[in-house]
Amino acid sequence: KEYSGVYGSSENDPSVIELTLNKDQTFTYKDFSNPNKKIDVSGNWELKNSHVHLVNFKSEHSFHSKWKIIKDGKIAKSRKGLTFYTLSKQCK
Repeated sequence: KEYSGVYGSSENDPSVIELTLNKDQTFTYKDFSNPNKKIDVSGNWELKNSHVHLVNFKSEHSFHSKWKIIKDGKIAKSRKGLTFYTLSKQCK
């Protein structure tokens, strides 16, 4: 599977949730869905049991750090408590 790429919410969505997985095993994650708790972090990612784990980052707020890449690398899904995210790979 090809895990690297940019996964995001709708381009028309002002809350902007975006996960970028780079080929060099680095990532950036942005979640502006809560204006009082904006998240903009970077670090490394690793593959464990077919899940992408985001590691080596510093953030004041907790966020989705475990992702399952499905549909031939086109969808990233995550669950944290009762919050579920589904991000689509963007064509750039």
